[in-house]
Amino acid sequence: MIAKRVVLACGVGIILPLALVAWAVAMTALFPDSDSCGEYTGCLGYLQQAWEVGRWVAAVVAWPLLRLVGVRPAWPVAAVAVPLLVVIWLVVGALPPWALWDAFLLALASGLIAYPVAVLIVGRLGRSGEPVG
Repeated sequence: MIAKRVVLACGVGIILPLALVAWAVAMTALFPDSDSCGEYTGCLGYLQQAWEVGRWVAAVVAWPLLRLVGVRPAWPVAAVAVPLLVVIWLVVGALPPWALWDAFLLALASGLIAYPVAVLIVGRLGRSGEPVG
């Protein structure tokens, strides 16, 4: 049963960052002449905007999405994942500019790492007698 929750959490973990990338791509298609698009950088400004605000929105939206796909208990999993996500995001922010592609991939995989690990942590707490929700 825990394996199923881990797989479902992986799905949520990849859907959320892909939604941010999809938003950036849609904004680029809709508004290619905006200030977020530059001559040399393309429309990376949209991706940066999606990252700054969207990662926190995604952390909040994770709870209902986890519940929707059947990860139970969803609320503790979402809550445990947030500190894990913040640590990953701090690493992403600390990477040097020449590692931009690595930073992007790590940011994209942040939910793919944090949510399954949170399922395992919450599952472990549940077996040790702690209330999990």
